[in-house]
Amino acid sequence: MKRIFLFIALVVLAVGASAQGRYNYDSGHKYGFFSNWTLGIAGQYANQHGVSDIGISALATKRVGDFWRLRYEASINGLKKAKGFDRYGTAMAGVSLDFVEWAYLFGDAGAIYNPSMKAKLGLAADAGLGLNVNFGKHSILYIEGGSDLVQRNASWDNTFFARLGYQARLGITERDRVDIDIDRHMREGYGELKQENQLIKTELKRKQVEIDTLMSIQNRSLALMARLEKRLDDCNEQVAKAAQSNPVPANSFSQIFFNKGSAEISPIEAAKVRQLADYINSTDGDFLIEGYASPEGSPSVNEQLSADRARAVYWLLIELGVDIDRLVPMTGGISTQYGDDSPLNRMVVVSASPY
Repeated sequence: MKRIFLFIALVVLAVGASAQGRYNYDSGHKYGFFSNWTLGIAGQYANQHGVSDIGISALATKRVGDFWRLRYEASINGLKKAKGFDRYGTAMAGVSLDFVEWAYLFGDAGAIYNPSMKAKLGLAADAGLGLNVNFGKHSILYIEGGSDLVQRNASWDNTFFARLGYQARLGITERDRVDIDIDRHMREGYGELKQENQLIKTELKRKQVEIDTLMSIQNRSLALMARLEKRLDDCNEQVAKAAQSNPVPANSFSQIFFNKGSAEISPIEAAKVRQLADYINSTDGDFLIEGYASPEGSPSVNEQLSADRARAVYWLLIELGVDIDRLVPMTGGISTQYGDDSPLNRMVVVSASPY
């Protein structure tokens, strides 16, 4: 009876210590040590009334909460007797409480089968403290010690026992799973960044090609403009030389031609105006400036255009130093001297005034 009370007291003490330990346990260790399932095997030793009891037990546990695990245990034991060993087996189920990462309290209850007894089946229970050492991702060494209570015929036997065993995890721990998730997210993020970086590089390369193309077009345009400017300078030089070799005689006229619909003096015609200004400044008398337009288009527009052309030559001669009092701008109107659609009708005629 004393042993029964001692066993009950041990169970109560274990439950109280478990509750206190659970209160102080950091819930951040959830699934931190064991995965959902573990399988293990242990050697067991007990001393019952000075008699050695040895055996082998198999243990399976399943995680059911932040701190709680279910236990399923089966063992084969040999109790030393005077005439040999009394062999018996037990099958029990219980719970354990992981109050710290490396230690736990447990309690089991089940049945005992002893073929040498009259009543071959009986009840069995145990409770105690377990310690474990984690090495590797899937391996655990554990030590359990406590007290058990078994029914043999009409009596109850109580003893203290110790087990040394090995457990293997089935699957990975929650902590491992978190690490795997973090690693996967990092790889995915790296892959996305790498892809985005590649897209940026491709876009930059495309932009660079566009820039190089535009720069090439710009360089070709500048080269073409330089060639055109040189050709224009050459043309102006040739026009000036021709004007110098063919001066406008006295009492004759000079013709300044214009583009269709325009009153703007082209560079070639401007050279003729400069040569004309030099001639006027070297002579005496007044000069008439008559503007003409071709008969194409609206008559009112052409009348205005002929006047604008005469004024354009008039003001350019003044800018070139000709005395304003020696120039008489006139509107010649519409010319058909060279045919209706001839570009020679788009002109300004400068001639010596007969008055």
